[in-house]
Parts: sequence; C-alpha cells; structure tokens
Amino acid sequence: MARATSSYRSPRIIGQGLWSALLAGAIFAAISAVGCQRETPLRVHYLPGFVPATQHVLSPLSIVVLPAGGPGAAGKFQVGAVYGADGSRKRTLVVRDLGALITQAVKRCLSDAGLKAAVLTPGEVSEHPPLAIATEIESVSVNQHFGRQRTIHGQYFSMTAHVQLRFTVADRMHHELCSTVTTGIETEPPVPVGGEAFLPLETDPAESLSVALSRAIGMLILQPEFRRAIQSR
Repeated sequence: MARATSSYRSPRIIGQGLWSALLAGAIFAAISAVGCQRETPLRVHYLPGFVPATQHVLSPLSIVVLPAGGPGAAGKFQVGAVYGADGSRKRTLVVRDLGALITQAVKRCLSDAGLKAAVLTPGEVSEHPPLAIATEIESVSVNQHFGRQRTIHGQYFSMTAHVQLRFTVADRMHHELCSTVTTGIETEPPVPVGGEAFLPLETDPAESLSVALSRAIGMLILQPEFRRAIQSR
C-alpha cells in the first residue's frame, strides 16, 4: 500500500516542481532584462571657448542671466539610451538638474564674450537690469548604437548628441529685443574624408552631450540678431 500511494502522488509532485522551476526561471529572466536596461546618469559639463570667435568680442554691458527653464531643467530627465547590436536597449541615459548647469554655462559664455553677466537666483529681485536673457531648453538627446563589427579597438558604434536652446533677450522695460534658437550636434564617427574609415573619437555619451551643449551655448554669440540686440544698447 505504501508503494502504491507513493507512485500515485509522484506525478503531481514532479509537476509542481517543474512549474516552480519554470516560474523561477521566468522571474530570473525578467530581472536580468531589467538589469540590462539599467539607468545611467550622465555627468554633463560645459566646455568654455569651444566655439571659435566667441571670446572678447562684445562691449562690457551688464546683463542678467535668468534661470534656464523648459523640459529637463529640474529633476531627473531621460535623454536617450545605449542600444546593442541586436537593437535592444541596454542602458537608459538620464541627466539631473540640467537647468542649473545651463544657467551657469550661459553666464560663463557671456562673460567670456566680454559682457558683465550675473545670474538672477530664484526669489531675487533685480532693480531694472539693462538687459536680461532667458534660456529655454527645447530638446536634449544622446543615443549610442553598437554594431556587430569588431576591430582591434573594440566593438564599433555610432552616436549622436543633440541640444536645442532658445534664447530671449529683453531690456529693462521687459521689451523683447530678440529671440533666437541655437542647435549643437555631435556625431560619432565624424563624416569620413576621402573615403576614410576610422573609429569614433568619443566613446562616452556624457562627453558627446557636453560637446553638443557647448556648441549650442557658444553659437549664441555668433547669432546676428543677438549681436544687434546687444550692440543697440
């Protein structure tokens, strides 16, 4: 009787064990997939003087830099991802408090150009600043795509970083003097010359995005409408 009872229950026990193993495997696979799509914060920074002909080119007028606004100005903001050779997302790229960085970068850029720039902190009231500039973050992105090709230097990839900013300059009476949009783009690998083929020069998404950001900010000094607004004071 003992043997009969044991043989009767064994299929059920085996079935339960198999189901538990399958469930555990599914959970492990889900956890692994989430781990592959981990979140990576980027340490973006401004590169002073990156755009040529933007230093010591303006008269020393006073200008107030307002805190940058727009999507991604405060808190955590997703800017892109790293993709594997199979097209799957491996990492999500994020930045934090980009507005504060851009505000200080605009101040540095304007100061290097020759203006007397000062940042207006939240809650502070400036009495009739001669000029004020507001920065709106319109778009920020960086995406890295790895390919299947491998060389002695490692796995080949392409990467594009894009930053678009809107700058608005107003006088002490809050009359708008100009509004202009600048765009900074950084691509890897660079466009080949004469059929050349070479590996990307920059491998870090944070550095690529830093270059694009520095271009977008530096290009402000070269905008004709911005120069006219400043020189009209």
